[in-house]
Amino acid sequence: MRTLTRSKSIGLFIATVAAAGLVPLAAGTAEAAPVAAVAAAGSCPAAGTVTQWYHSGHDGVDIANNRGTAIYSAGAGTVIVSGTASGYGQWIRIRHDDGTVTEYGHMYERTVSVNQRVNSGQLIAYMGSEGQSTGPHLHFEAHASTSSTRGMDPVPYLSARGVSLPCTPGTGTPSTNFTTWGTSVRVRTEPRLSAGVVRTLTGPTAVYVQCQTRGDSVTAEGYTNDAWSYIPALGGYITNIYIDHPDAWLPGVNQC
Repeated sequence: MRTLTRSKSIGLFIATVAAAGLVPLAAGTAEAAPVAAVAAAGSCPAAGTVTQWYHSGHDGVDIANNRGTAIYSAGAGTVIVSGTASGYGQWIRIRHDDGTVTEYGHMYERTVSVNQRVNSGQLIAYMGSEGQSTGPHLHFEAHASTSSTRGMDPVPYLSARGVSLPCTPGTGTPSTNFTTWGTSVRVRTEPRLSAGVVRTLTGPTAVYVQCQTRGDSVTAEGYTNDAWSYIPALGGYITNIYIDHPDAWLPGVNQC
């Protein structure tokens, strides 16, 4: 157990007041109390046969099925693109609560608009063959952030959220989820302070912890801990100091 120097009851009070709209819940103050854990659900984007996997010349996966097959959001988030695009015909991009982005292409009809909030597994479009396409399919991509220029492999991205391809809509949701707290939380390639930083979290972020391991001992925010959590969706590790849980070693999470 680690000894807490911040008050959970005060943190819950602040979160409750913020939710009521009385004060903003700043993602940006280092002394901000941690928020309660939030389950970040993952959902199957579409039923069908995977006809092309991720490779050097293909930034996503292609899931083929009949024209009109329903397409669903792979996670909760906000629609940042919904329209036409060269190559795709029509496309949708969704920015999720952990900062990642999923991309959907070639549909013949879209059912969501820009700035719309969507839930995990919500219907967003119907499969088509518009743009550069040889038949009805969904081209699905996953990106680390809105600024990434290349998609990452969607298979481990979806797997980290409890979805294996090919999949059945309505399935998903990993069993272990946590929320980070604090600001300027660095995600590193290895559980070492000298390892490269793959991204920095600016505020509380819902994450799926796949496993945890021992690494460099870190002292921060009044704690010392050598446990690190691997966050597959972010492609790296963060010290458990910044995971909102009173235990230094997270319960129910396997060792890497």
